[in-house]
Amino acid sequence: MNTSIKLKFMPSKLKDKRGAICLQLIHSRKIKLLRTRFRLLPQEWENQPDHIKAGLEAEIKKITELIRRLEMQNDYTVEELAELYAGNSLSGYLFPFIDYVVKDLISSNRRKTASICITAKKSFERFLCGQDITLDSIDDDLMRKYESHLKISGIMKNTVACYMRSLRSVYNQAVKLGLTTQRNPFARVFTNIDKTVKRAVNEKTVIKLKNLDLSAYSELALARDLFMFSFYMRGMSFVDMANLRKNNVKNGYIVYARSKTGQTLTVKIEDCMQKIISRYEQQTLEDYLLPIFTSQNRSSVSQLRNHNKRLKRISEILKLKKTLSSYVSRHTWATLALRKGIPVEVISESMGHENETTTRIYLASLEQSVVDKANAEIIRLK
Repeated sequence: MNTSIKLKFMPSKLKDKRGAICLQLIHSRKIKLLRTRFRLLPQEWENQPDHIKAGLEAEIKKITELIRRLEMQNDYTVEELAELYAGNSLSGYLFPFIDYVVKDLISSNRRKTASICITAKKSFERFLCGQDITLDSIDDDLMRKYESHLKISGIMKNTVACYMRSLRSVYNQAVKLGLTTQRNPFARVFTNIDKTVKRAVNEKTVIKLKNLDLSAYSELALARDLFMFSFYMRGMSFVDMANLRKNNVKNGYIVYARSKTGQTLTVKIEDCMQKIISRYEQQTLEDYLLPIFTSQNRSSVSQLRNHNKRLKRISEILKLKKTLSSYVSRHTWATLALRKGIPVEVISESMGHENETTTRIYLASLEQSVVDKANAEIIRLK
């Protein structure tokens, strides 16, 4: 092998902060430093934790294999080796392959799915203490241990299932590409959707929120108006509201494609919607329809976080038992629609669901009192 590999520790310039461990490559008298994901305090360098040692051994093994491949093909530069190492998504290791999948999702405009995949990766990475693993090492035992870890950590059951479904999708794609063989490692972990606590609020609460005087609190007033706009728009998601442009308004309708599914929805602009649009017409960035993005912050994720914090504060002002969130408006619209006798298939179409199964998840947790009342009517034999 014509390339030498050494481990180098690069201490942080900040006191008491972890420094980076790098791979020093020397090839044809040229030196290249590659940062690994591993971080250590200076005093840990001489006596590294076992998981760091194992992770670094795996990294050296990975780059050694890349060097072997390059040497079989032809001569190469140290820059080419570094580039291959950084972007070697199909090396048989899990985390680079997840990055490969995420890029593909983003290029397909499936940003929500990509975001979930990134979150699942971070969670699994924490479970593995930052150590990458091969796709071949993913088995039933490992995934059951990960599931137990999440439950012990207090992660909600549906969140656990969400992470599992995301990792399962990645694993199945690796199988299709021939990077590993199918061992069904997710067969005995929970991947379904559990019945959730009802998120909808009743009609009286919506009216109370609409009429709440927030004139002294501009940020809270905006949060309330965005909640109401979502409700008026048949439960429009926050990210879709954030991305609305003025050219989405066409002949008295708002026409947009759901970011989650790409499905096009058309909603007639009622007076209540137009009032909110007009109220903020002079405050929007560029040609956006609503004042969600700012010149300093164009991240829908952080803006959603801010939005939900403000809704939580409004919930406290209204002394609600249930905390308002961006998702509550969507569940509320669906639930109120059902109570007003609108068929499930119409609700499903209105909300842009791909099938009625998804809609029924929204509607499955009606208040117990509603179920009790219906039963009383049925069994009252007169």
